Amino acid sequence: MKKMISFILCLMMCVSLLIGCGSANEGADGNTDAGNTEDTSTAADSGDSGEKYKIAVSNAYMGNDWRQLMIKCLEVAVTKDAYKDQVELQIVNSENSAEAQASAIDAMVEQGYDAILIDASSPTALVPAINRALAKGITVVTFDSVVDQDGVYTIQTDFVTMVEAWAKYLCEKCGEGAKIAVDTGMPGSTNGNTIYEAAMEVFKEYNMDIVAEYASEYADGVCQEQLASVLAANPDLEGIFCQAYTESCYSALTQAEMDLIPCATFDTNLGMITALENDMDVIIGNNCPGVGVIALDTALKVLEGEEVEEDIFVTAGLFVTEKDKDLDVGQPTTVIEKGVNCWEDQADGLDWPVLPDDFTTISFEIDEVSDFAK
Repeated sequence: MKKMISFILCLMMCVSLLIGCGSANEGADGNTDAGNTEDTSTAADSGDSGEKYKIAVSNAYMGNDWRQLMIKCLEVAVTKDAYKDQVELQIVNSENSAEAQASAIDAMVEQGYDAILIDASSPTALVPAINRALAKGITVVTFDSVVDQDGVYTIQTDFVTMVEAWAKYLCEKCGEGAKIAVDTGMPGSTNGNTIYEAAMEVFKEYNMDIVAEYASEYADGVCQEQLASVLAANPDLEGIFCQAYTESCYSALTQAEMDLIPCATFDTNLGMITALENDMDVIIGNNCPGVGVIALDTALKVLEGEEVEEDIFVTAGLFVTEKDKDLDVGQPTTVIEKGVNCWEDQADGLDWPVLPDDFTTISFEIDEVSDFAK
């Protein structure tokens, strides 16, 4: 009897062990399957739950008024009805270092942003970091200074069309074969290279004499310093193709005690006022600072599943004084007017309009962005 009881107890223990092992194996299989299941979700799925999309801005440079105004436009945009319930925005500035900007983008990838908007310090150095973002399913939009890379959306001003008009204006005002100085912009900048190359094509056609080149770095102080050297070496200069501003050219010429000569420049409020008050021969291009907002709008549409053009070009505004309103430069121009597109009581660096006329999602009043200076 004792042997029989012992046998029965042993048999029951074995059965219990077999059942336990079966349960353990089932659990292990479940964990293994869960660990090996491919994660097909992307950051964009957050929109389905009603949460805000996390969107980051990586800006390479804050050294001029235009960049500060561009950032201000983004900050104000996300408070407006079109975006405030859909977007949580983070802005990181990298002070024109490709290495620092690449590190910032990598950090954004690790933090799980749904989209990254990039005003790039380099058209090539950021590609590895951008590819890492794309590999994580993050929407990447480069704007202003763009990166041409598969899978990346680009938003940029149509500089080629604008610059052709700029250069033609200068050629018409100075005459064929005139001596001019050409600004190369910011060394290494996509925009600077595009503008320079487009201008040189027109100047070649008109046989213009390029007697000097300089790099303004899109900054008033740098431009004045560089132009001072150019003017000292070329007192008979007849025109200036400048990637900085009207007031930069005006100050350099007056400090050199030279007559005002025709210029092609970028827009600032002070530059428009200066052109009017001194009856300057100038054509002023408006690179809308709201291009970052257009990048934000594009990223949001992509995240929402809308079809979007991969490369979007923004039309630049062109401004002249009343005397040049009928001059044919191949593109429409707008007459500079106080109280309409420039103001004596607004910040010198204001670049108006901040958005092109054909962008209708949101609009800005001047007081919303006029305190942009950091």
